[in-house]
Amino acid sequence: MDDLSLFVLDIVQNAIAAEADDIAVAICEDSFLDTLVLTVVDDGRGMDPKAVAKAVDPFYTTRTTRKVGLGLPFLKMAAELADGSFSIESDPGVGTVVAARFVRSHVNTPPLGDMAESLYTICLHQNVKEFRYAHVCDGRRFDFSLGEIRTILDGVPLTAAGIGAYLKSYITEHIITTRGEYR
Repeated sequence: MDDLSLFVLDIVQNAIAAEADDIAVAICEDSFLDTLVLTVVDDGRGMDPKAVAKAVDPFYTTRTTRKVGLGLPFLKMAAELADGSFSIESDPGVGTVVAARFVRSHVNTPPLGDMAESLYTICLHQNVKEFRYAHVCDGRRFDFSLGEIRTILDGVPLTAAGIGAYLKSYITEHIITTRGEYR
């Protein structure tokens, strides 16, 4: 996978498959510490220790559509190639926490990618009940909540004309501002 937004899509798909009702994604960047940490927390079925160990094996998957599961193993490899670390904690009936830490300035740290497109795609998934995204960078913070968006839209579907373009633009602008970037 080429960027963090694609890793987010893959991990969130795992959470959806685990029947999570609440999914939270956070990206925390710190220039002083030179870190970028991606965390995904869900309240899905969870896994026992054996399943957790298998989850980072590329030749293990619970999916029936293919015989390999590359998302978590690739994320682990990407973090380690960027002098970072990877962890996965899970408890049956409680949920799962996946975290990948990268050295932000490392040449192997993947770019953020099109996070707005990934977040909008997640929001459109029919089985996503609650989804939150937080992006923190050097004291600046952007929070996005599907629940809040649904409340604001008051029954207007996310697929209605103009909603998708507006949400993606809104997310993009706030991430740019949070990261201290300017167009």
